[in-house]
Amino acid sequence: MVDEEWRVSLKVHAPLAIREPVSPDTVRDLLCGRIGEEISLSTGKNGVFLYAATADAASAAERLAQEVLAEQGLPEAGDIRLERWDLSRQAWVDVRTGQPDPADAPELPSGRELNPGRRRLRTAGALIAAIIEGISDAWPSN
Repeated sequence: MVDEEWRVSLKVHAPLAIREPVSPDTVRDLLCGRIGEEISLSTGKNGVFLYAATADAASAAERLAQEVLAEQGLPEAGDIRLERWDLSRQAWVDVRTGQPDPADAPELPSGRELNPGRRRLRTAGALIAAIIEGISDAWPSN
């Protein structure tokens, strides 16, 4: 299972030499066949996101994103950030600057993520939490 503590955020835009913008879906499709099981891939309104459990896996995903854009002749078509989830701030923080991107609202994987098992796992976890809460509410206090 892929944890979501690390992410590579790839915000896609149209480079000056290209008239049509590069869509996040196009970049997602280019990355899809090249990521390993340790990386989860999703698209959102702000771009493409690669999630990983470790810094090493996230760094590898960052290099892969750079390679894919370069191979397509689009190295300037995206802003790539290596980020880590900061629980205290409830925000993704850029590893290099230590600051969250002010334009980036905290975004968890969208419903379009390519790993539907994670969505089912979250749903099951919420159900278990609700059952435990219901049991503890029904249990008499001493």
